Amino acid sequence: MTELENERAIDLAAERVWEARRARAQVIAPHLLGEPGWDMMIDLFIAERQGRVSLVKSVCLASGVPYTTAWRWLRVLEREGLVRLTSDSKDLRRVVVRISESGYAKMFDYFQMMVRDNRCAA
Repeated sequence: MTELENERAIDLAAERVWEARRARAQVIAPHLLGEPGWDMMIDLFIAERQGRVSLVKSVCLASGVPYTTAWRWLRVLEREGLVRLTSDSKDLRRVVVRISESGYAKMFDYFQMMVRDNRCAA
């Protein structure tokens, strides 16, 4: 597999996991199976790969849990060094969330393993 093919396979694995988690939420209430931190990390990994900037509001929505719960999870992920929270330079009322280098490396390794082992799990 070429490097470009590998990169595309990683993108596809991340998107498939994200889609599988959204499909699962249509069948079983998300609060019964919720992993908001994991959902946020997948969302932020995909955003980073696509060059998108994520705001707290969108990351909280992606988690599928109430805003206050999602905000607590963001703070946990920040304390663990997996995400960075910064003020939006264009609008100081907004907070930008980015996956950290460490968080990105961990997610990349996870999806690389998924591609290498030819599997995809939610």
